[in-house]
Amino acid sequence: MPRYIVKLQNHYLEWSTVVDAPVTYGMSLEEFKEYYQQEYGADGMRNLPDRLLRVEAKGTSSQLDDSAESVVSCNRAGKNETSLTVEQIIDFYCVKQGEGDRPIGTDDNFEDEEVKP
Repeated sequence: MPRYIVKLQNHYLEWSTVVDAPVTYGMSLEEFKEYYQQEYGADGMRNLPDRLLRVEAKGTSSQLDDSAESVVSCNRAGKNETSLTVEQIIDFYCVKQGEGDRPIGTDDNFEDEEVKP
């Protein structure tokens, strides 16, 4: 299953289609290139320019007709795998860099796993 590069506002992150959530926090383009080099090495860097062209054109490196919003719309990035809004993803994964409690998403069936005495 692929990992996409997704650009949300001016933040770049890597998105897993396996877990339907970010696998990195948002970073600047230069930081993302450094991360990508460390993660995938010289061989992976050969594909990065083409992937980034797609990211700049439509917000994601997906080769499908997806936009960044459509890639992240069906996600499990929130607390207990709830679905976060794009704004919540930007706030938690890009602005706050994962600091604090993971937000509760928009799922109607959310049940807090807190144990009550």
